[in-house]
Amino acid sequence: MLPVILASLLPLALANPVASPGPFGVNLAEPVAMAPGASSTPHAVQLTHTPAGIKRARHASRAKVAPTKRSRGQTNLEERDEVSPTWLLREEAKIDTRYNGGMGGFAALLAVELSKRAGEIDLENHNLDASYSGAVGIGTPAQTFQVVLDTGSSDLWIAASGCSVGCVSMKQFDGTASSSFVNMTSGFSISYGSGQAAGVLGQDTVSMGGYAVASQTFASCDSISPGLISTSMSGIMGLSWKALAYSGASPWWLTLAQSSSWSQPLFGFYLKRYRDVAGASNVETDGGVATFGYLDSSLYTGSITYIDLPSDAHYWQIPIASMSSQGQSISLGSATAAAIDTGTTLIGGPSDVVASIYAAIPGSQRMTGSYANYYEYPCAANIDFEITFGGFPIKMTDRDFNLGRYSSDKSMCTGAVYVQSMSSNAPIQWIVGATALKNVYSVFRYDPPAVGFANLPGSVASPSGVTTTIPVISSLVGAASSTANSSTASTASTSTSASRSASAVSSKVSTAAPHVVTAEVTVDPTTGVNNAASASASASSTSGASRSIASWSVLGLALAAIAAMAV
Repeated sequence: MLPVILASLLPLALANPVASPGPFGVNLAEPVAMAPGASSTPHAVQLTHTPAGIKRARHASRAKVAPTKRSRGQTNLEERDEVSPTWLLREEAKIDTRYNGGMGGFAALLAVELSKRAGEIDLENHNLDASYSGAVGIGTPAQTFQVVLDTGSSDLWIAASGCSVGCVSMKQFDGTASSSFVNMTSGFSISYGSGQAAGVLGQDTVSMGGYAVASQTFASCDSISPGLISTSMSGIMGLSWKALAYSGASPWWLTLAQSSSWSQPLFGFYLKRYRDVAGASNVETDGGVATFGYLDSSLYTGSITYIDLPSDAHYWQIPIASMSSQGQSISLGSATAAAIDTGTTLIGGPSDVVASIYAAIPGSQRMTGSYANYYEYPCAANIDFEITFGGFPIKMTDRDFNLGRYSSDKSMCTGAVYVQSMSSNAPIQWIVGATALKNVYSVFRYDPPAVGFANLPGSVASPSGVTTTIPVISSLVGAASSTANSSTASTASTSTSASRSASAVSSKVSTAAPHVVTAEVTVDPTTGVNNAASASASASSTSGASRSIASWSVLGLALAAIAAMAV
């Protein structure tokens, strides 16, 4: 199945909001706890968007053995159904919405298993490496759901019981079945480039990988636009910093990192590749591994190279040290800041640099019309693309770089690196998603804040000598002519005051259950167009970087799931 391209959920924090001519305005009800007797009417906030197999040896007994019909190699392309060609357009629009406030003009183009070590989570691979999910438990007793594990956002939202729009076939959370659920009555409504999720904020015990946080704030959504996420999942688990949380609450991972529950204040990802596996299904349950509070040494080899986050970072963002294409060095200029995002599929960057990347691939050319921000190159080319962070090179070949054939010339294939220009005041210039991260073991460290990379061992790395399956996408011509109507959205902003180390959370470890941490969040309701929740609290066990982030405007947030090619 051709991958559903999942755009990152990371909100873009820009200092100066820019008016939006497009339909990507985000209507977000301010997520605040209501004082006793206060009105439950949410404070509406307009956020504007304008023109984004082998299991490791330790678990060999659980390794999936592929049947004969799923042998790796070239498959008969004619046996595959077609995917909607609009996914390519939607990918750039979604990423542009999230990281660039929609400045690129793309809006007009679119209408736990306890037996395992605590902290270990088996991932599911959705739609050929498009997105990766893990099991999260919510409530007492716990109700389990598959949610996207996303280092590009900080909120948890889930499809709720009674949800009748866009989520009928999703597994849903039933608050009435949980003895620990608290309805905060604060409205939650957020729009993406391809739809909307709406509901109310609540608090409950949220567990993942054997660790639980009591009184974790999350959104129970009773309305989700059809196709917003795959029906095989039920929501999103944000794994970024608190400064990006729309709810104002400390993210699940941060509460635990600030407590004494974890032996190490970090988490790691191994994302397994199915892009080149013939006959791979829509959902592969052996999709990789995430660990929280420790690193699994069986999933990487050698040492981990850590790259510190800048002191003013809003994201898991680090500088690119160098880049090469087909062995040729690519000049980056000052465009080096990259967000490392497990919730994004592709790699987006500045126009001039992307042009240089493809100029090094003989026969490459920029696509035209609505797909002008993508490049195509001869399918027969052997791709050698490399991004280096802090001396650590991430190498990519055809297996991940080749998205398939999207033009009438079936000898040409579309590349996974595309033009995603940012506004001049954007804190990042690149978005690096699963296309790159599948090739490494990635680590996200709380204290001191850093992103780390290590090489994959042979036991978990994809076998060599595999022929990439190249999907053929037809009916491309004419698809771009069907565009969504643009609408004018007013610009507003929200101001927050947050600290990575302790804001709005008091972490408290239970002596009776050492893997349970209580998150006590205090939020005061406010009024006024440009006011946001003011949160304050203290952490009982914290250390390291305390970085106040005040008065920034949230302008970008996007997620979409597009119909995938069935095998």
